[in-house]
Amino acid sequence: MPLFKTATEVFDQANDYLLRGDFGTALNKYNDAIRKFQKVGDQNGILLATAYASVMGLAQNASNPNAYRAAAQALHAVGDQPVKLGLRESTGNALAHEADILASAAEWTGLQPTSAAQAQQKAQALRQVATALRTDIGGNVLVLPELLKQGSFTGESRALVLAAISEETIGESLLASDPKAAAEHYQTARLWWSQAGGSAQADAAAARVAQYGKSAKCWFCGREVAGENIHFVPMPSDLTDLVKAADKDSVLPTYDPQTGNVYACKGCHGAVHHLADVLATQRMNELDAKVQPQIQDLKNQIQAIKNRVNML
Repeated sequence: MPLFKTATEVFDQANDYLLRGDFGTALNKYNDAIRKFQKVGDQNGILLATAYASVMGLAQNASNPNAYRAAAQALHAVGDQPVKLGLRESTGNALAHEADILASAAEWTGLQPTSAAQAQQKAQALRQVATALRTDIGGNVLVLPELLKQGSFTGESRALVLAAISEETIGESLLASDPKAAAEHYQTARLWWSQAGGSAQADAAAARVAQYGKSAKCWFCGREVAGENIHFVPMPSDLTDLVKAADKDSVLPTYDPQTGNVYACKGCHGAVHHLADVLATQRMNELDAKVQPQIQDLKNQIQAIKNRVNML
């Protein structure tokens, strides 16, 4: 029995660890195999072991676009040779293309837009990635996410998710300027989430539709606004039936009939709160002015008592 394992034996050992899901040990073994293949000048072995090692590297960087691109480059070098990852077998080129698509998906889903223009760019990019998933992967299961235990889903189902995120991205970018348009995009996102089987996300999108699409009339200034808790907010109040009846002809609600809270546009709401802050600060200063002399008088009395005690 040979004392040292051959490059092929180490490579096979790495494959066993891959099948067990021990990606860290598999990565070390693939790297060992690369060194052994280099010593014997086996170029094809080097390419294969490097490709497998790059895939194992994804386990530690599953959300890093650069890790997917590195894997794509290594897999592409294998060409159309078979690559078996777990129970699924594909080719180097096919897996390289999948890794490229997933790199773009990771890059754009992780981006937090800082402007409306950037949000539009993100949404457009996500739509393009969704199209690639739908046309190039289709009903086939994505191999890399399944191997990395991220879930088993097809290109089509993942495309639906990215389409939903794309619509939500546009919706968020429109909140400041056009909340009703934002609600329309969230409604589209809700449909995509429903088709993708994301019931929780669909419910969350529906809640945004109701919130952003809701309109009201400001109780204070009469301004008509849309977007609850964005451009108008409910404020606690004590309304009598007579006061409520005075506003019965308004097309849009000025108060919540269930809670009695009145609706205030952000302008009036901010003005009320700023005024309340000013009055509270003023009152605090007035009380402080009254209390400070009393506090000083108490300090003087305490000091006088201490002086008497010291003289005893």
